[in-house]
This record gives sequence, C-alpha cells and structure tokens, in this order.
Amino acid sequence: MSLFEHLPASGTQRVFRPDPTSFDLREEHHRATFSACELPPSTVLVTIHGEIDATNSAALASYIEKRLGASRKLILDLQTVEFFAASGFAALSNINVVCARRGVRWSLLTGTHVRRLLKVCDPMRELPVAEPSAKYSRARPSNRKLLVGGNN
Repeated sequence: MSLFEHLPASGTQRVFRPDPTSFDLREEHHRATFSACELPPSTVLVTIHGEIDATNSAALASYIEKRLGASRKLILDLQTVEFFAASGFAALSNINVVCARRGVRWSLLTGTHVRRLLKVCDPMRELPVAEPSAKYSRARPSNRKLLVGGNN
C-alpha cells in the first residue's frame, strides 16, 4: 500500500465570474437565442427563445453556469421555446446540480413544449417548475422580443 491509497480523492469545482458587460449580450446557438439580465437582489433572469435540442443543450447549461457568478437566485424562462428535446432535459438536470452545489435557488418558467417533455422526463416533479404567474407572464408576444434582444 502506498501513501496515496489512503488519501481521499480531491475534486474540483468550476466557478465562473461573469463579465458584467455580458448580461446585455445575447448568444445564438443553432436555432436558439440565449439572453440574460440581472434583477435585484442578486437574481439572474435567463430567457431562451427558439429550439433546444442536441446541438445546443450543452451550450444552454454552460451559458447559465457562466452567468450565475455570485447570484443567489436564477429564473430560467423557457416560455417561448418552440421545441424542447430530451437533451434539453439533461441540460436542466445539469443546471439543477450546479445550482444545488452553489446554493442557488432557481425556478423554471415553462411553455407548452417544455411542460410536455417534463411530464415524461420528470414525473416526480423534482425540477423547480414555477406555477404560472402574472408576475412573470408577458402581455403580448412583442414584449418577449425585447427580452431576447430586439425585434428580429
């Protein structure tokens, strides 16, 4: 037996410090637009529009992890997602683990396509899906475009 066999394995944890200017920038990832903004107090709102599939689900998880920084709360808005694949559920599971490790409370605002997939993939309702609320709903689709960076 060597000395190293008795030592516990060490682990690493990634911690991203977001660039303060990055919150106003949106990112395009294969038919999806990701945008983020800071809300007081220490909350990050990430809005996703478009389609989430195998080509961009890892980018979704990475985008959110990089935007968390020192925030204590995350609101992930998927209300305008038009397609949500099973790989998107894997990204949500990853986000759930990252938030739990950092002590970040998070909630998930879902649209029809995301809810449909969560009924199958999350029947025990372990992900923090928020109930529909006037506080987070938008009056008109045109208001949604403002959150994702323009009237494209």
